[in-house]
Amino acid sequence: MTSGTGGARRRRRRPRDRALYIETTIRAPMETLWELTQDLVQHARWDARFSAIVPTELRENGAQEFRYSLAFGPIRITGTGVSLGERRSARGERTSALVFEPDDRLSPLGAGRGYWRYIPTDDGVRFLTGYDYVPAGVGSDRSWTR
Repeated sequence: MTSGTGGARRRRRRPRDRALYIETTIRAPMETLWELTQDLVQHARWDARFSAIVPTELRENGAQEFRYSLAFGPIRITGTGVSLGERRSARGERTSALVFEPDDRLSPLGAGRGYWRYIPTDDGVRFLTGYDYVPAGVGSDRSWTR
């Protein structure tokens, strides 16, 4: 597609092009931050996107399946996900990845996947996160959670 101002080419956004990236430094020890963010029950205590996260099945490969919910007054949005695992580097960096799929068409997000990366620094932990998701109402790709 071209624009009417100078003919510059613009790429049309596809429904899958909904990536979110956030980066910050958290002044906390790596082990404390890892425990609070990786433990599913602890995670729901501080992350406003969830009212509850409940571990369900642990797969043979170590991936942890879970169910999540978010309550908005009388409305409760639910979904499933899989914490796919983690990587640790010799430099102390850690990365975890997950996929998720809402069960409810009222969810503002459709299927998605994301990662959290933890990089130790002199000031604490440099925390990076990226998510890619399908907006609500644009089909889903359940293959992510299988």
